[in-house]
Amino acid sequence: MTVTLSASEWGDLGSRYNLTPSGDSLPTDRFIVSSDLLDRDKCEPYLDQLAAEIGSPSRRVTASMLAKRYAFLAVAPVLYAMTVFNKGLELAPSHCRLVSPSDSEYLQSHSRFPHLSLGGLNVTEPEAGKREEWRDQVVRQLFEGHLTPLFHSLSMVGQVPRAVLWENAMVRIIPMYEDGLADEEDPFILMRLHDDFKFITETAPPSLFGERRNPLKMFIRGKSTDQTGKQAAYMRQTCCFYDEMSPECCRACPKPVNGEG
Repeated sequence: MTVTLSASEWGDLGSRYNLTPSGDSLPTDRFIVSSDLLDRDKCEPYLDQLAAEIGSPSRRVTASMLAKRYAFLAVAPVLYAMTVFNKGLELAPSHCRLVSPSDSEYLQSHSRFPHLSLGGLNVTEPEAGKREEWRDQVVRQLFEGHLTPLFHSLSMVGQVPRAVLWENAMVRIIPMYEDGLADEEDPFILMRLHDDFKFITETAPPSLFGERRNPLKMFIRGKSTDQTGKQAAYMRQTCCFYDEMSPECCRACPKPVNGEG
């Protein structure tokens, strides 16, 4: 039987992550297919165009900001669907379009960052008793088959360390699971929230990421508890360079405030 997302599930992903199925045709100067970002000759002009749109001073900053945005648009909804809906979203890079907002969309969102439009989507569900094997496949398709090649390209073209890009992904993953653990009441979803987060960030083998080591595991050290024993806010280990295009740092910035440290 064909597996699909329900209207309410699409609505949930749309409201949380601005993820939408492909609609009307768009002018070619308003979008780029994600797979084209793996081609340096196409990635370079796109980063330069995006830099002009978002006010970035360099390719390095633009590549980092794009990685953070892409993690929000693609990584977070796939993991959310996997854990909350128990459904796998196969986002093939060739079916993903990064779409720059129109003037009317900018007036509503006040953001020049792109959103993601899907030209096709295959949805899966785990067979009874085989969720772990299914989860391996969902994670492999998301990271080894999609995000890792993109991050390698952005790192090369933008001359930005891959560790920065992976921590950009991590700061999009953590809130999804933290918010879910705080708000969810369904015991089965709560169990998946706990188990899936631990798997992705700690125990998933490097092969699922197409890397020599799990690239998220090192950032778990950025998590800590405060004096009351509650989970403290995540503090980055790397700088995402947001302060180079803004008068302020991001909330998780590792740099000392006002020179203090």
